[in-house]
Amino acid sequence: MKSRIVLLVIAVAALGGCVSTGTYDAKVAELEACRTEHLAEQEKAKTELDQTIAEQNELDAALQRTKSEMEACQKASESARQYAETLKQREADLRSRLQKEMSDKDVEISQLRGQLTVRVLDKILFKSGSADILPAGQAVLETTDDMIRVEGHTDNVPISDKLKSKYYSNWELSAARAASVVRYFQYGSAKLDPTRLEAVGYAEYQPVAPNDNDADRQRNRRVEIVLTAKKPVAEPVPASTESAPAPAQ
Repeated sequence: MKSRIVLLVIAVAALGGCVSTGTYDAKVAELEACRTEHLAEQEKAKTELDQTIAEQNELDAALQRTKSEMEACQKASESARQYAETLKQREADLRSRLQKEMSDKDVEISQLRGQLTVRVLDKILFKSGSADILPAGQAVLETTDDMIRVEGHTDNVPISDKLKSKYYSNWELSAARAASVVRYFQYGSAKLDPTRLEAVGYAEYQPVAPNDNDADRQRNRRVEIVLTAKKPVAEPVPASTESAPAPAQ
């Protein structure tokens, strides 16, 4: 009898131990699943946070670029306004100084789209068929702090055989006359910075009047001095901070 009771107790104890172990394993598995889910949610939240920070950084950078562009536009607008005022005053000064030449129609002055153009007939600047500036022409040429583009123009009369050895066509003559004025600006009394000077020859291809009579042909034989604002110094482009993509394998 006693032996049967002992066996029963052992069996019950064994059965109780078996149920506890199974429950423990289930709880451990449940806990591990919960832990895995929690880690996954943490990783997802971290990824979303990193993405949000990246997007915010992009927005901040875009806002800064927009701000810089607006400031640059405002600065450019103000510079253009100030330069327009400068040109207006310079035009008034030129008209006052060149009253006689303008009355004689030897000089015309115009202002358009931020440019002041002084149009000088070649008869007061050069001898016929020559690119050497006359003393009277030197007195007309204006010195400024602006960029100066000198444009040479001719009528449509071909170069004479006598001058072809020096100026093959009106291209060469118009360019030589523009270069002569530029040379005067650089090496004459003005001593202007050559980086502010340009010389262009247009031959007979930009007339201001028909080439059908002496008076109009004379109008076409001219040098135009175009004043514009100084060109801004180009700022160096900053090197990209992004790493170059790895070469394909």
